[in-house]
Amino acid sequence: MIDSDVFDFVERCRKHIATGPLLSDLLDTVRNLGFEHLILSGVPLGGQKLAPMVELNGWPAGWFERYVEAEHAAVDGVCIYSAKTLKPFLWAEVPAKWSDTEASRRVAGEATEFGILSGFAVPMLSVHHWQSVLSFASSQKACSLSPRQQVQLVTMAVYAGMSIQALAHVDSEFDSVLTEREKEVLLWAAAGKTMSETSQILGMTERTVKWHAMQAREAFGVGTTTQAVVEAVRRRLIHP
Repeated sequence: MIDSDVFDFVERCRKHIATGPLLSDLLDTVRNLGFEHLILSGVPLGGQKLAPMVELNGWPAGWFERYVEAEHAAVDGVCIYSAKTLKPFLWAEVPAKWSDTEASRRVAGEATEFGILSGFAVPMLSVHHWQSVLSFASSQKACSLSPRQQVQLVTMAVYAGMSIQALAHVDSEFDSVLTEREKEVLLWAAAGKTMSETSQILGMTERTVKWHAMQAREAFGVGTTTQAVVEAVRRRLIHP
């Protein structure tokens, strides 16, 4: 791949108005580097489910369904490490403490059934999730990428992520994800108020406050009110 291929992709990113064409374009471009599949998603944390966080799904037919059904994200070394670093990495570079567990090795073994043997991951910040990752997958036993090729992949990944965020901002229903009461409850939680204190401030029962907090957690697919607060801040729904 030459640099002009990357710049051409970046230019096309600005013109895509839907995720489908963007995915196809990115897949066609990275095939020049030996990658046949990719996925862009938020990195699940604290019991979050992967499926609602996926923004570009270019995985082989059947593998995504198995990965989600088996909840592989919780034990997959690549996924775990993607939440712990912002440095792009080859899958083979995941530290052994996460990649060499029995569960992680099982995930890698199952992936080979779908022609996925190696890959390159680009973690990145996201306004929609705690953190996102664009993971490129190859049927080659080992990825062989020069430093320049890695930079090319990172550049395309970042621009693809930016394009997805721009599309989501235009089409999203973020403003309706939370009710005004749910935003108020999270805002006071962000200020360090207890459920009891919030109930007095808002003039409602503590049980009602807890119900609004639960609704906010469910809206974001997170397990704690603190996580819901962080997600609401990241989506710019509240401003503590």
